[in-house]
Amino acid sequence: MSKDKNGAGAKPDKTEPNKPDAGQVPRVEPVETPETGQAEPEQAEPAQRDDDATVAGAEPAEAPAPAEPASGWKRVGQLLRPRGTRSELLTGLLCLALGFALAVQVGQSTGDQLSSLRQDELVRLLDEVTQRADQLDAEVSDLEAIRDDLQSEDGRDQAARDLAQQRAEQEGILSGRLPARGPGVEIHVADGDKPLEAQSLFNLLEELRNAGAEAIQVNGVRLVTTSYFVDSGGGVVLDGAAISSPYEWTAIGDPDTIDRALEIPGGALPRIREEGGEATTTVEDEVLVDAVRIPGEPEHAEPADGK
Repeated sequence: MSKDKNGAGAKPDKTEPNKPDAGQVPRVEPVETPETGQAEPEQAEPAQRDDDATVAGAEPAEAPAPAEPASGWKRVGQLLRPRGTRSELLTGLLCLALGFALAVQVGQSTGDQLSSLRQDELVRLLDEVTQRADQLDAEVSDLEAIRDDLQSEDGRDQAARDLAQQRAEQEGILSGRLPARGPGVEIHVADGDKPLEAQSLFNLLEELRNAGAEAIQVNGVRLVTTSYFVDSGGGVVLDGAAISSPYEWTAIGDPDTIDRALEIPGGALPRIREEGGEATTTVEDEVLVDAVRIPGEPEHAEPADGK
């Protein structure tokens, strides 16, 4: 060993034969593994050279950290970001042109419909629109007047009285307490060779009710929900009073519906004819049911508490 001129350190007298010189890559020696007994080469560390000097066996520089993967929303944003390619620009222009063409065609078709009409047709169309507008204005005025009446105290009282009066009239007609007038039919029924039974007259009453008759009378007797027919000594008793042929019926309701219902094969009138009796129906625009009944007090039923 001998010192250099500056005395910084000892320098060997001889160069070791196995030590690599600076700037050369060291030779890799095989290393024998204890498990397999085979030699594996040791990991060689690359030499690092700085600006001033090259040091053999220096530590490698740290590799840059990998970039973090982009988030899901960021990827979606990158995918949806317009790139302005030629195909996209061409597609947008085509869509714009198509929309403009459709708008122009719709406008022209509407204008062609009106332009093809004659002057008298246009005048008639204008009159219809004007009349419809006037009708709507009149309906608005009526509804506003009704609203004002209902909002006022007197209007509420009058509306309640009108509703009560209407319900009283309807219940009076249905219960037989009031006479009634309206479209309906006149039915003539008479005995044949043998007297008709009560069942035939009752079937006729049921047919009239099923056909929607609202007021019915026969031989001056008002028929109500409690009416009944019974045979008695060769005659017929209606609600406790004897009646005899001919039986003159008057019913208020839809005339056409009642007429068709009574003439159904196997119905009330065909069966009366099969038994030898007479049965004819006359349709009238207006008939009068003037017989009335005073409803009796119910013996068992009583009003239930509304819930």
